[in-house]
Amino acid sequence: MKFYIFLFLLISSLSFNAQTAANKTDDKGLKQGYWLKLNPTTGKPAYKGTFKDNKPVGVFKYYYSEIDTIKTIMEFKNNGTVGYATVFYMTGKKQAQGKYVNEKKDSVWTFYDEGGNLLSMEGYKEGKKDGKSLIYFPNGEIAEERNFKNDLNHGVFKQFFEGKKVKAEGTYIEGKQVGKSAVYFPSGTPAAMGYYNERGNRNSVWLYKDKEGKVTSKDVYDDGKLLNGKEAEAWLLKNKGKEPKEEPAKNPKGKTTGSTGKSSKETKKASTPAKGAKK
Repeated sequence: MKFYIFLFLLISSLSFNAQTAANKTDDKGLKQGYWLKLNPTTGKPAYKGTFKDNKPVGVFKYYYSEIDTIKTIMEFKNNGTVGYATVFYMTGKKQAQGKYVNEKKDSVWTFYDEGGNLLSMEGYKEGKKDGKSLIYFPNGEIAEERNFKNDLNHGVFKQFFEGKKVKAEGTYIEGKQVGKSAVYFPSGTPAAMGYYNERGNRNSVWLYKDKEGKVTSKDVYDDGKLLNGKEAEAWLLKNKGKEPKEEPAKNPKGKTTGSTGKSSKETKKASTPAKGAKK
């Protein structure tokens, strides 16, 4: 037993001495050269890398606290202000990849599942979401498209079914959903539609349809409040023209078809007077 205790103390001492031998600071207290930082709880490596005047230089490796497995590899450039990161699952598979500027996420970041499939792409600026953000199906098709500004939804968003058919669409301004919003069945038939006001509240008649395109119900909202029968009647009299149009279904090619099944070109042709007809 004494032998094992001695061996344990010896290994601990050697580990400590190796760490302190590596972890040097100059007379100004600035980190210099190679550093090995240990996790204070587990005693396993937290990170390994090289410093110059207290700034990270070159490649750093960061580890999971539970096991001796690399969590992140970071390559520092521009005097330590820019870092190109690759993040890994505990299995060693790549989880994410992107750039840091002054320790904040910047530019486009990509995220993957453990099978190597692309999960999402997100734009960042100074640590906040900024620009286009995409979520993908396992087959590589886009499942959702959003735009961000200063970490808030800002701009057009769309959700898709597999097969690139639109599932939902709308618009955000500084985190609030505004204007027209619509949800569709996989066939392209509108399932629900209505409008949001500038405060992000429902503020119109909302129509709900079945798969055949027939209206099944209507709700009336006034600045986010769902109105009852008499309130709804009064609102409709006061706000004529705010009821959403009977939008035709969207087909897979992005064209539209009316409830009769005729294409938009056929409808236009049928409504145009023939030559010689009386005006």
